[in-house]
Amino acid sequence: MDELIREFFKYVKPIIKDERYQVLKKYIHHGNTSVYRHSVLVAFIAFKIAKKRKKIDMDSLIKGALLHDYFKYDWHILEGRKRLHGFRHPWIAAKNAIDDFNVNKKVVGIIQTHMWPLTFYYPPHSREAWIVSKADKIATHIDMVKKRKLKKSNK
Repeated sequence: MDELIREFFKYVKPIIKDERYQVLKKYIHHGNTSVYRHSVLVAFIAFKIAKKRKKIDMDSLIKGALLHDYFKYDWHILEGRKRLHGFRHPWIAAKNAIDDFNVNKKVVGIIQTHMWPLTFYYPPHSREAWIVSKADKIATHIDMVKKRKLKKSNK
């Protein structure tokens, strides 16, 4: 497992150490999980799934996973923002990823399609995008289970 973690860290380090990415630590996403923590979990789950597959662009997969929710705001606060965050944020995150990390077209596609089937008109177009979409759903489930356990323990 240590070797797996070391390999994973080689991929994520350039982004997670960047001060622009560190901002995600201050935004809560699901329950009490930050956008940063959720996104790193998505990247790790996607990485583990991808390690069992052939012909995966691991660099694009990891960047897409880390940046899939790179929207840089608290989506719980509607003041000054339009509603329907679930439908809009993939495009906001993709624009931010392009601006801050100069990502390739495959990464943009991963980010824009991670909410499928909610964004049913735009399904994933690559193996990497399908993996990140699945990993996001798994990580969200983990985040929500932690939220329910926390609520029960606070009663």
